[in-house]
Amino acid sequence: MRSWSTKRDDPAHTEADAPADDRLVFDSFGTGSTGTGAVAVGAEARRFGRGGSLKTEWSRAFALMLVALLLGALATVVGLRVVTDQVQATAAQLHRESDAVAGLRSALDAHEQTGHELLSNAPVDRTAFLQQQQDISRRFDDAVRVLPSERDMRATASEALTEWQAGLAKHGLWGSGVQTLSGNRVAESPDLAASGAGVRALLDGIQSSALESLDSGLAYSAELQQIVIAARSALFGLAAVGVVYFRNRIVKFLIRPVEDLHRGVHKLQTGDYTHRIAVARYDELGELAEAFNSMAGAVHHSHLALTHRATHDPLTGLANRAALRERLSAVLNPGSNFGSRHECLLMIDVDDFKDVNDSLGHEGGDLLLVQLAVRLQGCVRASDLAARLGGDEFAIVVTDDADGSVTAGIAERIHDALRAPFSVGEVRLKVSVSMGAAQWHRGTGDSAELMRQADFAMYMAKQGGKGRYQLFDAEGYKKMTYHAALRADLATAVTRRELRLEYQPVADLRTGDILGVEALVRWNHPTLGLLLPAAFIPLAEETGDIEAIGRWVLRTATRQAAAWRASIGHCENLWVSVNLSTLQLPSPRNLAAIESILMDPASQADKVVLEVTETALASSVDGGITALHRLKSCGVRIAIDDFGTGYSSLSTLADLPADILKIDRSFLSASSSDGPSAAMLEGILGLAHKLNLEAVAEGIEDLGQLALLRDLGCRLGQGYFLSRPGPAPLIEALLASGARLQPPARAGSSDS
Repeated sequence: MRSWSTKRDDPAHTEADAPADDRLVFDSFGTGSTGTGAVAVGAEARRFGRGGSLKTEWSRAFALMLVALLLGALATVVGLRVVTDQVQATAAQLHRESDAVAGLRSALDAHEQTGHELLSNAPVDRTAFLQQQQDISRRFDDAVRVLPSERDMRATASEALTEWQAGLAKHGLWGSGVQTLSGNRVAESPDLAASGAGVRALLDGIQSSALESLDSGLAYSAELQQIVIAARSALFGLAAVGVVYFRNRIVKFLIRPVEDLHRGVHKLQTGDYTHRIAVARYDELGELAEAFNSMAGAVHHSHLALTHRATHDPLTGLANRAALRERLSAVLNPGSNFGSRHECLLMIDVDDFKDVNDSLGHEGGDLLLVQLAVRLQGCVRASDLAARLGGDEFAIVVTDDADGSVTAGIAERIHDALRAPFSVGEVRLKVSVSMGAAQWHRGTGDSAELMRQADFAMYMAKQGGKGRYQLFDAEGYKKMTYHAALRADLATAVTRRELRLEYQPVADLRTGDILGVEALVRWNHPTLGLLLPAAFIPLAEETGDIEAIGRWVLRTATRQAAAWRASIGHCENLWVSVNLSTLQLPSPRNLAAIESILMDPASQADKVVLEVTETALASSVDGGITALHRLKSCGVRIAIDDFGTGYSSLSTLADLPADILKIDRSFLSASSSDGPSAAMLEGILGLAHKLNLEAVAEGIEDLGQLALLRDLGCRLGQGYFLSRPGPAPLIEALLASGARLQPPARAGSSDS
């Protein structure tokens, strides 16, 4: 379905555009009438009467073939049964004969061996020997009954019995003579063995005769098999002749019409609804052809209407979101002829359309959208696609140049077209739109990505003041997607234990002793690596995740400092400072959670300093001061961070429950070369002294700054020149060593 093609995208192309014969088929469908082509076929067939019935003809044909096949199957079954019975009978007879001869040979061998032992005067059970003779005699009798008289097998068995008995009697080993046999007569053993060999030779002759009998039986079975094959061949040959005859009739009267029907169905599936079927023979297939022709006409007519409804907006008549996506998907298709062009997507959104709906109602808003669609359609070319995506949002797919000038020109024409007021009933109103454009290129992932880019550009146009046109900014979009991904990961940073703390010592500038540490949070992102607070704390304040992060930092830092105080003897007064966002203060639930952490004896609140920036306090003084007073009651000290940059009044500073002023690094970094900055630094230190506040200088980076602070009487400070922030094990080793932070002979960069 190519919904942007000229004919199908034209709102005026409706059911009236269908061919005359198709409209006739559709209008009469279900009333007994048919299309023009089908009527001709039916009339010609009825002139000669019905040409026969497929059901009757093919029923007879298949009945005859079925009879032939059944006769062939019956001959096959009977013949196979006879041959099988013959083979089984022959095999069974051979089995019985072989068993009888084999058992007889085995018994004769054992009896002969015992006879040799008797001749050698060996101790032998003579009663058992006589019982063996009786058993062998019985076996000879059984063999005579089993063996057939053919080929003298039965007579040979009787002869072997006689010779066996004679051989035994000759040596006194037959019957009662066994009991009187005495002495060593081993010299007679060869003669006894020769007699036994003769008996076995006769038995071998019986086996040879049995095999000859088997061959005779198998030969007879082969003759029966040939007879069966001949009968089957005759019957199946007859069936083959019938198959060839009826195959020719099937091809002529069934296969070819069905193939024509199949072609018609295939054309329907591929969107060609103009195919009609003509069958010369008016039978069931002729009726089916008439039904197909009627259905094809009805489907053709319905397809035109459904395609238009599926690809166009019912209110404005413009293409809809589905048609827009199909057009954009064609752009991304490697085999499309759009590949060498520069397609651009222009997203359009009506400014303040909610006010129109509120004042004129939804019906008035719809009337405005219809007029707006007409003006938009008048601003585009025939090769472009204008679509309504829903609500007051429109889009235009533009075939552009490499520099995007065509899209910019269309946007300018749209602005010009909207300068004239709209009339909705008796109300005249001015309307403006915000437009954003994104051009497709080889790096664009898919149509959804192109729509997101254009939508982002439109959003930027609205942010810039509405009534504007904005081209997609890849860098800004990259930042937006980066922050969106970071925002999603930030929500689980605490639960996944991706946060970590580093600590920067705060030293006495006169002695170098470490008096406290400031806890600084880091985010060990699974893909981006280690992120500093500036990269995610502002985002956490936007999302509300700052509450969970702040509580984790406070709990972790206070317990770590308590552990150092307990394990390192000279650090019993070590304090820890934790930065607190003012966005954590307005929430009663979060404030209660912070109080719960501080009230825990393990936290040792009197050794905790909570830092709040002066800038943040200046924007929420009332709520912030009240919350700080509550926290102050837990025993903590309050520090005003980055003091001197928030423009807070002295009266406000007097109201704050502050204990410490942390002087912003900007005063210190410029003080060595800027006289006014040094004077302001001296003033801040004097103000802190007058208000009985401790002052901590941040960002000490060289020896000159340290010397200046000492000269001005500043007691506490921190910075890279004294010590960089480090993980807990490193700071613990530094504290345990009792090291003094004497100024090293090097400079560093700013801390964070």
